[in-house]
Amino acid sequence: MYGAITMAPRPSVIKLNNKYGHDPLHYPMKSIHYALSHPEMFRIVLCVACWGCAISLFILIILLAITLKPQATAISSNLEWWAWLLGVFLVLLESAICATLLLCVSQSKAQTKLFVATMRQEGVWREGEMRRQSTIKDLNLIKKAFVVRIITLPIQIIPFIGGVIYSAINATFTGWDYMDRYFDAIQLPSDRQRIEVFGREKSDCAALCYSSTYDADNDYARFGFACGFLESIPIAGSVVFPLTNAIAAALFACDIERGGGPVCLRPEPDVETGNAGGVGGTVAAIATAAVNAVGGGGGKTEAATAAAGAVGGAKAVGKMETALAVAKIASKVMKK
Repeated sequence: MYGAITMAPRPSVIKLNNKYGHDPLHYPMKSIHYALSHPEMFRIVLCVACWGCAISLFILIILLAITLKPQATAISSNLEWWAWLLGVFLVLLESAICATLLLCVSQSKAQTKLFVATMRQEGVWREGEMRRQSTIKDLNLIKKAFVVRIITLPIQIIPFIGGVIYSAINATFTGWDYMDRYFDAIQLPSDRQRIEVFGREKSDCAALCYSSTYDADNDYARFGFACGFLESIPIAGSVVFPLTNAIAAALFACDIERGGGPVCLRPEPDVETGNAGGVGGTVAAIATAAVNAVGGGGGKTEAATAAAGAVGGAKAVGKMETALAVAKIASKVMKK
């Protein structure tokens, strides 16, 4: 009585487009296992982490003894239970900030050492071509989107959810900060870094206003979210995970190198001639097919279909200039 009903597969709410073959969200977790399985790296992490934990606990105890009650009283003069709870969260946040400032020099040196050691272990570090990031450059406390980070920092007072929100807002810039060691190693200019991270050259302020900065399929946003969330965990977040995240950045950089280097350094396809390399060449070839469809006697429908495929492919690999060029070609073809 009733015909067979076939259900079309539902499209994924989030379409992931990992430019380098792996989901960057996994690197921070993978780096923990990587550190545990390589004794020389584990020793570095353990040494700095133990020293950092000792300092963090000392700071935490001092702040709990001195500042907890005054802060709870400031929140509620009747010292309700929730005032004590908020006071504890404030003390945890303050101790993390103090520990980070005190440990920044030793952590920075350890992070650079772990980053380079990981790339050497993977056989990707090119001696004589790549260079280490200087400690002075890494100690630049005015990180990318610094104002936004300061404004959103109090969100972390909220347990778990606060860390998620803070990490999501600052995800792309956190990912960029960690990958800065790789960009410095290959001496990637600042304008190219912005194209690599955001898909186009734009300032930090402008990037904050673009929805593409917060796209779920932005590799650097996914990487930065995972790094930021781990660092939002009390004590361990400011002591252990900055070190393992440096290893994560190196693993990410290794996959970028194996994939042929940053996408922003690859030649743009020439859609007029179809000359290009990699994925861009495929896009250009489809665009050329759109033109030839009419020139060879094909119909406008075939040309439009091929052009639409080329535009979609160009957008998928972040080649917006190519997409616009293909659209212009398609317009000319359709007028014939």
